[in-house]
Amino acid sequence: MELDIMEIRKNYSNLTDEEKEIIRKVMNGPARNIIGKVFGPEFDAALGQFMLPIAERGKGLAARQ
Repeated sequence: MELDIMEIRKNYSNLTDEEKEIIRKVMNGPARNIIGKVFGPEFDAALGQFMLPIAERGKGLAARQ
């Protein structure tokens, strides 16, 4: 299976913000691991591009007073 990353990015950019958020949440959960097992590491790597960004240190709730 070949993945057209440019086509994937184009399709992703056409999603609504709500749809993008749903994908990001799925990519940070156990579903990504299961999908990666089924479709393989190349597909899993492509999915990883849609993960939620890691919070910057010192910006989270624990840093607020």
